[in-house]
Amino acid sequence: MSNDFLGDVRQWLEKSGHAFELRIARAFREGRANPVDLSFTYRDANSGALREGDVLAQFGWEALNDTPASVEVVVECKSGRDHPWVAFYDKVIARGSALKDWVYFAHGPFVGVTEPLEEAWIGHPPFDSLRIASHLVAAHTKDSHNSAGDAVRQVLSAAEGRRNRYIERQGQDRRGCVIVPVVVTGGRLVECQLGADGEVRLEEVPSVVVAGPRSGEKPARVFVLTEGAVKQFAHSIADLAMQAHEQAQFR
Repeated sequence: MSNDFLGDVRQWLEKSGHAFELRIARAFREGRANPVDLSFTYRDANSGALREGDVLAQFGWEALNDTPASVEVVVECKSGRDHPWVAFYDKVIARGSALKDWVYFAHGPFVGVTEPLEEAWIGHPPFDSLRIASHLVAAHTKDSHNSAGDAVRQVLSAAEGRRNRYIERQGQDRRGCVIVPVVVTGGRLVECQLGADGEVRLEEVPSVVVAGPRSGEKPARVFVLTEGAVKQFAHSIADLAMQAHEQAQFR
């Protein structure tokens, strides 16, 4: 088997994003997620079509009364490196003191599963950002094609699919579930805001939190990470899950 043949396959894997998804899944495993699924299916809430998500990472703990609970991190991977993503800040948005301000969905068979999480989690990484970007745009592209904004909408569709799956299974699977939408980019991230002098201020960052559309409710918050920021993000979620477990054992 020629080196050229394998080299061509390797190039395709990198260009297609499959290799990138493998690396992101590994980073979540190294960040203590278990299980981590590379590719998962969900049903689109609008069209009803069965779609495929990139990575689903779960962080479990035992809540009050030994109720199994988990954080489901729904991940959309975008491997492209040609166009940096720019997060725009127009005003300071309050950090938010309620769990529903930070996660897409949180529910349990009784309030004792999720109620303690607000005090224990809010203000700790990753739920500690003081500013939320109003939107996300891929730089150097046509206005009609915004891959960054598309990624935010795609991951929210997947998060809604996981939410619906949880609700439909409540009769047979009584447990706690917290859903967190995440987009990982292979490129670079830049924060953009207007200074007091009217000049644009730019800063390259490893991660941002951006507002995303959610029907009939406050905008959802989506965590957008560079590849290098994934493992630390996973460790942060794992620490919170462990904290929830320890807290439940002493209640």
